[in-house]
Amino acid sequence: MGRPLRILFPYVGDTVGGSHVSSLTLAKALDPMRHEVVVGVHEHGLLTDYLAREGIEPQPLPRVHPPKLRPRWRQPLRIRAAAAALVPTLRALKIDVVHTHDQRMHLAWGVAARAARVPHVWHQRTPSPGRDLPVFTRDAAHLIAVSRFVRESFAPAARAEAEVVYNPFTAPPEHDAAASRSLIRTEMGTTGDGPVVGFVSNLTDRKRPLLFVEIAERMAGAGLPADAVFPMFGEARPPLADAVAARIAAGPLGDRVQIMGPRFPFAPYLAGLDLLIAPARHEALGRTLIEAAFAGVPVVATDEGGTPEIFDHGRSALLAPPDDAGAFAEAGVRLLSEPDRTAAMTVAARADAESRFSLATHLARMEEIYDGLRR
Repeated sequence: MGRPLRILFPYVGDTVGGSHVSSLTLAKALDPMRHEVVVGVHEHGLLTDYLAREGIEPQPLPRVHPPKLRPRWRQPLRIRAAAAALVPTLRALKIDVVHTHDQRMHLAWGVAARAARVPHVWHQRTPSPGRDLPVFTRDAAHLIAVSRFVRESFAPAARAEAEVVYNPFTAPPEHDAAASRSLIRTEMGTTGDGPVVGFVSNLTDRKRPLLFVEIAERMAGAGLPADAVFPMFGEARPPLADAVAARIAAGPLGDRVQIMGPRFPFAPYLAGLDLLIAPARHEALGRTLIEAAFAGVPVVATDEGGTPEIFDHGRSALLAPPDDAGAFAEAGVRLLSEPDRTAAMTVAARADAESRFSLATHLARMEEIYDGLRR
């Protein structure tokens, strides 16, 4: 065997989400004797802080203005500028494969990889943004979708080329649930032992944080104990975070609903949830949902997108119609009031997660893909 295949994972660096966690899980699991990952970052931000906590030293990358999918006719200058800035980096770092994980990096590094004649793995982790996708993916050496839902969103030409490879997961460390609930309540500054009902997503419109606040109010009004709390974990992105804070302040629950911000690692907090409410729309394959399944946390999620590939409604979780606060609240109260049924659901959810989303299965397929690209 020759030298390890050097694979560049480039990131913007300004945020951390499920795509970063999933791809870095792969990066850390690869055998460095066969596949050496270079984690590159274009700018300092939340991701660089996360990498430091994970013990990963990032490779600084040039600042670029990535091309966009459309309008196509306005992109040639950006394409040339991105290639001019990034091709020398590929050569200097002796990169054998570029593996991108978000839209900005797909477009910027795709043109550079093509110009440098380096194979490009395009890993689409969100539904396709439009019919122009095949124009940009046609030179990719491999096109991956993280779920059937994502692949079905592609235009026909790209859909025919794409392979579904589910994201990798491992069972989280065991945490004492009572201690984790106490941790959450301490950070919220609340007392009591009522249920902890959580929201775990960055505060963006697609994740529906405002809807969660309404669901919390409906659940509280449906007979939950007066000391039930509703923490909201995730990056508080303005301006929506300001609207969420104002909505909480105007509502009846006071400090029982709080924006908590992100937490790393999150496993100690996840273990403290009695219920996860996930009202997000158009989820490709919600990472937190699968982590909850591994952790034995019951879930109410939106019945669309990639979520039905994770859960079977009524057997491993309850799924509610999109944007239906009443249905979410009713399902949440039901899970909290029927502990035996809920326990059976969490057992089924964990078994499904272990069979569908194991790190070993993901790692084996990605190693095959990389090895097939050796020049």
